[in-house]
Amino acid sequence: MDAKITKSRLGHMLSYDWIKILAICTAVVVVWILLFTTLAPRATSGQTFEIYVYPYVTLKDSFGSLSSLREDGAFSGDVLDMSTNNLLEDSKDTVLGAHFAAGQGDVMFVSSYEYDSGEKDADGNAIMTSDLLQFVNGYGGNCVWLGGENEHPMGSYPENVNTQDYLTSCRNYLAKYYAEGAIEGEGDMTASQDKQAIETDFRARIDGDNRYKRESQIQAGLLEEYARIESLRTAYNNVIGYLQDGTLSVTELDLTVESEEDENGDGTVDSNDTKQVKGYFSFDLGNVPGIENMITTTRSEESTSTGKGVNMVILNTRLQEEALRFEQVTLLDHIVRESARLQAL
Repeated sequence: MDAKITKSRLGHMLSYDWIKILAICTAVVVVWILLFTTLAPRATSGQTFEIYVYPYVTLKDSFGSLSSLREDGAFSGDVLDMSTNNLLEDSKDTVLGAHFAAGQGDVMFVSSYEYDSGEKDADGNAIMTSDLLQFVNGYGGNCVWLGGENEHPMGSYPENVNTQDYLTSCRNYLAKYYAEGAIEGEGDMTASQDKQAIETDFRARIDGDNRYKRESQIQAGLLEEYARIESLRTAYNNVIGYLQDGTLSVTELDLTVESEEDENGDGTVDSNDTKQVKGYFSFDLGNVPGIENMITTTRSEESTSTGKGVNMVILNTRLQEEALRFEQVTLLDHIVRESARLQAL
Protein backbone atom coordinates (compact mmCIF):
# COMPACT_ATOMS: atom_id res chain seq x y z
CA MET A 1 0.00 0.00 0.00
CA ASP A 2 1.36 3.36 -1.02
CA ALA A 3 1.02 5.60 2.09
CA LYS A 4 3.65 8.11 1.07
CA ILE A 5 2.78 11.69 1.96
CA THR A 6 3.01 13.94 -1.05
CA LYS A 7 2.14 17.56 -1.67
CA SER A 8 -0.83 16.57 -3.79
CA ARG A 9 -2.20 14.16 -1.16
CA LEU A 10 -1.67 16.70 1.64
CA GLY A 11 -3.40 19.39 -0.39
CA HIS A 12 -6.26 17.00 -1.17
CA MET A 13 -6.72 16.20 2.54
CA LEU A 14 -6.67 19.85 3.56
CA SER A 15 -9.16 20.76 0.86
CA TYR A 16 -11.71 18.31 2.26
CA ASP A 17 -10.85 17.96 5.98
CA TRP A 18 -9.77 21.46 6.97
CA ILE A 19 -12.96 21.97 8.97
CA LYS A 20 -12.26 18.83 11.02
CA ILE A 21 -8.67 19.92 11.62
CA LEU A 22 -9.78 23.39 12.71
CA ALA A 23 -12.40 21.89 15.04
CA ILE A 24 -9.83 19.58 16.65
CA CYS A 25 -7.38 22.43 17.18
CA THR A 26 -10.12 24.60 18.68
CA ALA A 27 -11.20 21.80 21.01
CA VAL A 28 -7.62 21.28 22.19
CA VAL A 29 -7.25 24.99 22.95
CA VAL A 30 -10.57 25.13 24.82
CA VAL A 31 -9.71 22.05 26.90
CA TRP A 32 -6.29 23.53 27.72
CA ILE A 33 -7.85 26.83 28.82
CA LEU A 34 -10.42 25.02 30.97
CA LEU A 35 -7.73 22.92 32.62
CA PHE A 36 -5.57 25.98 33.28
CA THR A 37 -8.53 27.92 34.70
CA THR A 38 -9.61 25.03 36.90
CA LEU A 39 -6.18 24.09 38.23
CA ALA A 40 -4.64 27.56 38.60
CA PRO A 41 -4.79 29.17 42.08
CA ARG A 42 -7.79 31.46 42.40
CA ALA A 43 -7.37 34.52 44.55
CA THR A 44 -10.11 34.97 47.12
CA SER A 45 -11.26 38.46 48.06
CA GLY A 46 -8.82 38.43 50.96
CA GLN A 47 -5.94 37.30 48.76
CA THR A 48 -6.47 40.28 46.45
CA PHE A 49 -4.99 43.49 47.84
CA GLU A 50 -6.78 46.57 46.53
CA ILE A 51 -5.24 50.02 46.83
CA TYR A 52 -7.23 53.21 46.26
CA VAL A 53 -5.55 56.53 45.53
CA TYR A 54 -7.66 59.64 46.14
CA PRO A 55 -7.50 62.56 43.67
CA TYR A 56 -4.44 64.82 44.10
CA VAL A 57 -2.39 61.89 45.46
CA THR A 58 0.21 59.95 43.45
CA LEU A 59 1.91 56.62 44.05
CA LYS A 60 5.34 56.75 42.46
CA ASP A 61 6.93 53.87 40.56
CA SER A 62 9.17 53.26 43.57
CA PHE A 63 6.09 52.11 45.49
CA GLY A 64 6.57 48.80 43.75
CA SER A 65 4.63 46.03 42.04
CA LEU A 66 3.07 42.95 43.61
CA SER A 67 6.14 40.84 42.93
CA SER A 68 8.58 43.41 44.35
CA LEU A 69 6.38 44.05 47.39
CA ARG A 70 6.25 40.33 48.11
CA GLU A 71 10.00 40.00 47.68
CA ASP A 72 10.57 42.91 50.09
CA GLY A 73 8.26 41.41 52.72
CA ALA A 74 5.53 44.03 52.41
CA PHE A 75 3.08 41.25 51.52
CA SER A 76 3.02 37.59 52.40
CA GLY A 77 2.65 34.78 49.89
CA ASP A 78 -1.09 34.82 50.58
CA VAL A 79 -1.48 37.98 48.51
CA LEU A 80 -1.95 36.56 45.02
CA ASP A 81 -3.16 39.67 43.24
CA MET A 82 -2.93 43.46 43.66
CA SER A 83 -4.80 46.29 41.99
CA THR A 84 -4.35 50.06 42.18
CA ASN A 85 -7.38 52.28 41.60
CA ASN A 86 -6.50 55.90 40.83
CA LEU A 87 -9.71 57.79 41.57
CA LEU A 88 -10.90 60.75 39.53
CA GLU A 89 -12.62 63.76 41.10
CA ASP A 90 -15.79 63.45 39.02
CA SER A 91 -16.30 59.70 39.45
CA LYS A 92 -14.71 58.81 42.80
CA ASP A 93 -17.99 58.44 44.68
CA THR A 94 -19.48 56.23 41.98
CA VAL A 95 -16.44 53.96 42.00
CA LEU A 96 -16.13 53.81 45.77
CA GLY A 97 -19.83 53.18 46.27
CA ALA A 98 -19.79 50.25 43.87
CA HIS A 99 -16.55 48.74 45.16
CA PHE A 100 -17.37 49.12 48.84
CA ALA A 101 -20.82 47.63 48.32
CA ALA A 102 -19.04 44.56 46.95
CA GLY A 103 -16.82 44.36 50.06
CA GLN A 104 -13.67 45.49 48.26
CA GLY A 105 -10.84 47.70 49.47
CA ASP A 106 -7.73 47.38 51.64
CA VAL A 107 -5.96 50.76 51.69
CA MET A 108 -6.77 54.34 50.75
CA PHE A 109 -4.09 57.00 50.31
CA VAL A 110 -5.57 60.48 50.78
CA SER A 111 -4.50 63.99 51.79
CA SER A 112 -5.37 65.62 55.13
CA TYR A 113 -4.46 69.13 53.88
CA GLU A 114 -7.18 71.60 54.95
CA TYR A 115 -8.69 73.97 52.39
CA ASP A 116 -11.68 76.30 52.15
CA SER A 117 -14.84 74.30 51.50
CA GLY A 118 -16.57 77.34 50.01
CA GLU A 119 -19.16 77.34 52.79
CA LYS A 120 -19.44 79.60 55.84
CA ASP A 121 -20.55 79.00 59.40
CA ALA A 122 -23.17 81.00 61.31
CA ASP A 123 -20.58 83.68 62.10
CA GLY A 124 -19.57 84.08 58.48
CA ASN A 125 -16.25 82.31 58.86
CA ALA A 126 -14.97 79.99 56.16
CA ILE A 127 -15.58 76.31 56.88
CA MET A 128 -12.41 74.34 56.31
CA THR A 129 -12.38 70.76 55.08
CA SER A 130 -9.95 68.16 53.72
CA ASP A 131 -10.13 65.21 51.37
CA LEU A 132 -9.58 62.92 54.36
CA LEU A 133 -12.50 64.48 56.23
CA GLN A 134 -14.73 64.27 53.17
CA PHE A 135 -13.81 60.61 52.67
CA VAL A 136 -14.37 59.61 56.31
CA ASN A 137 -17.67 61.49 56.42
CA GLY A 138 -18.86 59.48 53.45
CA TYR A 139 -17.29 56.09 54.10
CA GLY A 140 -16.38 55.92 57.78
CA GLY A 141 -18.08 52.55 58.08
CA ASN A 142 -15.50 51.08 55.71
CA CYS A 143 -12.51 52.41 57.67
CA VAL A 144 -10.88 50.58 60.54
CA TRP A 145 -10.66 52.36 63.90
CA LEU A 146 -7.28 53.61 65.06
CA GLY A 147 -8.47 55.42 68.18
CA GLY A 148 -7.54 52.89 70.83
CA GLU A 149 -9.88 53.18 73.80
CA ASN A 150 -11.42 56.43 72.56
CA GLU A 151 -15.15 56.38 71.84
CA HIS A 152 -15.94 55.29 68.31
CA PRO A 153 -18.38 57.56 66.43
CA MET A 154 -20.33 54.47 65.35
CA GLY A 155 -20.81 53.30 68.92
CA SER A 156 -24.09 51.56 68.09
CA TYR A 157 -22.28 48.94 66.00
CA PRO A 158 -19.92 47.23 68.48
CA GLU A 159 -20.24 43.89 66.66
CA ASN A 160 -18.45 45.33 63.62
CA VAL A 161 -14.79 44.33 63.86
CA ASN A 162 -13.87 47.52 62.02
CA THR A 163 -14.89 49.51 65.11
CA GLN A 164 -12.34 47.68 67.26
CA ASP A 165 -8.93 49.30 67.49
CA TYR A 166 -7.03 47.84 64.56
CA LEU A 167 -3.62 47.51 66.19
CA THR A 168 -5.22 45.99 69.28
CA SER A 169 -6.94 43.47 67.02
CA CYS A 170 -3.59 42.72 65.41
CA ARG A 171 -1.98 42.11 68.77
CA ASN A 172 -4.88 39.87 69.84
CA TYR A 173 -4.40 37.86 66.66
CA LEU A 174 -0.69 37.42 67.39
CA ALA A 175 -1.49 36.46 70.98
CA LYS A 176 -3.04 33.23 69.68
CA TYR A 177 0.39 32.10 68.50
CA TYR A 178 2.87 33.56 71.01
CA ALA A 179 3.18 33.35 74.77
CA GLU A 180 2.58 36.54 76.74
CA GLY A 181 5.73 38.65 76.59
CA ALA A 182 6.98 37.05 73.39
CA ILE A 183 4.98 39.35 71.11
CA GLU A 184 7.09 42.35 72.13
CA GLY A 185 10.28 40.29 72.14
CA GLU A 186 13.32 41.39 70.15
CA GLY A 187 14.97 39.44 67.36
CA ASP A 188 13.59 36.34 65.67
CA MET A 189 10.93 34.87 67.97
CA THR A 190 9.90 32.02 65.67
CA ALA A 191 11.03 29.50 68.30
CA SER A 192 8.49 31.02 70.71
CA GLN A 193 5.54 30.30 68.43
CA ASP A 194 2.77 27.86 69.31
CA LYS A 195 3.28 25.86 66.14
CA GLN A 196 0.43 23.46 66.85
CA ALA A 197 -2.03 26.35 67.03
CA ILE A 198 -0.59 27.81 63.83
CA GLU A 199 -0.85 24.46 62.02
CA THR A 200 -4.44 23.87 63.16
CA ASP A 201 -5.59 27.28 61.94
CA PHE A 202 -3.53 27.03 58.75
CA ARG A 203 -5.01 23.67 57.75
CA ALA A 204 -8.51 25.01 58.34
CA ARG A 205 -7.79 28.14 56.30
CA ILE A 206 -6.37 26.36 53.25
CA ASP A 207 -9.25 23.92 52.91
CA GLY A 208 -10.21 24.11 49.25
CA ASP A 209 -7.06 26.00 48.22
CA ASN A 210 -5.70 24.06 45.25
CA ARG A 211 -2.16 25.17 46.03
CA TYR A 212 -2.16 22.60 48.84
CA LYS A 213 -3.31 19.28 47.45
CA ARG A 214 -0.49 17.12 48.75
CA GLU A 215 0.91 16.81 52.26
CA SER A 216 4.33 17.91 51.01
CA GLN A 217 2.75 21.15 49.75
CA ILE A 218 1.03 21.67 53.10
CA GLN A 219 4.29 21.17 54.99
CA ALA A 220 6.05 23.67 52.72
CA GLY A 221 3.15 26.08 53.23
CA LEU A 222 3.43 25.68 56.99
CA LEU A 223 7.01 26.90 56.92
CA GLU A 224 5.85 29.99 55.04
CA GLU A 225 3.02 30.43 57.55
CA TYR A 226 5.44 30.43 60.50
CA ALA A 227 7.47 33.07 58.67
CA ARG A 228 4.36 35.13 57.78
CA ILE A 229 3.25 35.34 61.40
CA GLU A 230 6.75 36.19 62.59
CA SER A 231 7.00 38.90 59.92
CA LEU A 232 3.68 40.33 61.11
CA ARG A 233 4.92 40.32 64.73
CA THR A 234 8.02 42.26 63.71
CA ALA A 235 6.03 44.75 61.62
CA TYR A 236 3.52 45.26 64.44
CA ASN A 237 6.29 46.15 66.88
CA ASN A 238 7.90 48.45 64.33
CA VAL A 239 4.64 50.34 63.75
CA ILE A 240 4.11 50.74 67.50
CA GLY A 241 7.66 52.13 67.68
CA TYR A 242 6.99 54.58 64.83
CA LEU A 243 3.93 55.87 66.70
CA GLN A 244 5.95 56.31 69.87
CA ASP A 245 8.86 58.18 68.26
CA GLY A 246 6.67 60.41 66.07
CA THR A 247 7.58 58.90 62.72
CA LEU A 248 3.89 58.05 62.39
CA SER A 249 0.86 59.61 64.02
CA VAL A 250 -2.87 59.04 63.89
CA THR A 251 -4.77 62.00 62.45
CA GLU A 252 -7.51 63.43 64.67
CA LEU A 253 -10.67 64.56 62.90
CA ASP A 254 -13.55 66.68 64.18
CA LEU A 255 -16.69 64.89 63.03
CA THR A 256 -20.34 65.82 63.17
CA VAL A 257 -22.44 62.68 63.58
CA GLU A 258 -26.06 61.85 64.31
CA SER A 259 -26.78 61.51 68.00
CA GLU A 260 -28.89 58.86 69.72
CA GLU A 261 -30.12 61.51 72.14
CA ASP A 262 -32.33 64.61 71.83
CA GLU A 263 -29.54 67.14 71.37
CA ASN A 264 -31.64 70.08 70.19
CA GLY A 265 -34.37 69.67 72.83
CA ASP A 266 -37.32 69.40 70.45
CA GLY A 267 -38.62 66.24 72.13
CA THR A 268 -37.65 63.87 69.33
CA VAL A 269 -34.52 62.03 68.26
CA ASP A 270 -33.96 62.33 64.51
CA SER A 271 -31.36 63.31 61.93
CA ASN A 272 -31.45 66.90 63.21
CA ASP A 273 -29.84 65.76 66.46
CA THR A 274 -26.09 65.84 65.96
CA LYS A 275 -23.00 65.92 68.17
CA GLN A 276 -19.32 66.66 67.75
CA VAL A 277 -16.94 63.74 68.21
CA LYS A 278 -13.31 62.93 67.51
CA GLY A 279 -12.44 60.46 64.78
CA TYR A 280 -9.21 58.49 64.34
CA PHE A 281 -9.16 56.66 61.04
CA SER A 282 -5.80 57.21 59.35
CA PHE A 283 -2.05 57.10 59.76
CA ASP A 284 -0.36 60.41 58.92
CA LEU A 285 2.74 59.62 56.83
CA GLY A 286 3.83 63.24 56.53
CA ASN A 287 6.71 62.90 59.01
CA VAL A 288 8.08 59.69 57.51
CA PRO A 289 11.60 60.53 56.26
CA GLY A 290 11.68 60.31 52.46
CA ILE A 291 7.96 59.62 52.02
CA GLU A 292 7.95 61.95 49.01
CA ASN A 293 10.02 59.33 47.20
CA MET A 294 7.07 56.94 47.30
CA ILE A 295 3.83 58.90 47.77
CA THR A 296 3.04 62.56 47.13
CA THR A 297 0.08 64.92 47.03
CA THR A 298 -0.54 68.25 45.32
CA ARG A 299 -3.05 69.24 48.00
CA SER A 300 -0.77 71.90 49.45
CA GLU A 301 -0.61 75.64 49.90
CA GLU A 302 1.27 76.13 46.63
CA SER A 303 -0.33 73.10 44.92
CA THR A 304 3.15 71.64 44.63
CA SER A 305 4.06 68.00 45.05
CA THR A 306 4.81 67.10 48.67
CA GLY A 307 4.69 64.21 51.11
CA LYS A 308 3.19 66.40 53.83
CA GLY A 309 -0.39 65.50 54.64
CA VAL A 310 -0.34 62.09 52.96
CA ASN A 311 -2.49 59.71 55.00
CA MET A 312 -3.05 55.97 54.82
CA VAL A 313 -6.54 54.76 55.70
CA ILE A 314 -6.93 51.04 56.29
CA LEU A 315 -10.06 49.59 54.74
CA ASN A 316 -11.26 46.14 55.66
CA THR A 317 -14.73 44.68 55.53
CA ARG A 318 -13.64 41.07 55.03
CA LEU A 319 -14.55 39.91 58.48
CA GLN A 320 -14.45 36.22 57.55
CA GLU A 321 -10.72 36.17 56.73
CA GLU A 322 -9.08 37.17 59.99
CA ALA A 323 -5.63 35.88 59.03
CA LEU A 324 -5.54 38.21 56.02
CA ARG A 325 -6.74 41.37 57.80
CA PHE A 326 -3.25 42.52 58.76
CA GLU A 327 -1.30 42.64 55.51
CA GLN A 328 -1.68 46.41 55.85
CA VAL A 329 0.57 46.35 58.92
CA THR A 330 3.49 44.81 57.04
CA LEU A 331 2.83 47.20 54.12
CA LEU A 332 2.92 50.22 56.44
CA ASP A 333 6.18 49.04 57.99
CA HIS A 334 7.61 48.54 54.50
CA ILE A 335 6.61 52.07 53.41
CA VAL A 336 8.46 53.62 56.36
CA ARG A 337 11.59 51.51 55.86
CA GLU A 338 11.67 51.84 52.07
CA SER A 339 11.15 55.62 52.21
CA ALA A 340 14.16 55.92 54.50
CA ARG A 341 16.22 53.68 52.22
CA LEU A 342 15.36 55.74 49.15
CA GLN A 343 16.20 58.97 50.97
CA ALA A 344 19.62 57.61 51.88
CA LEU A 345 20.54 56.81 48.28
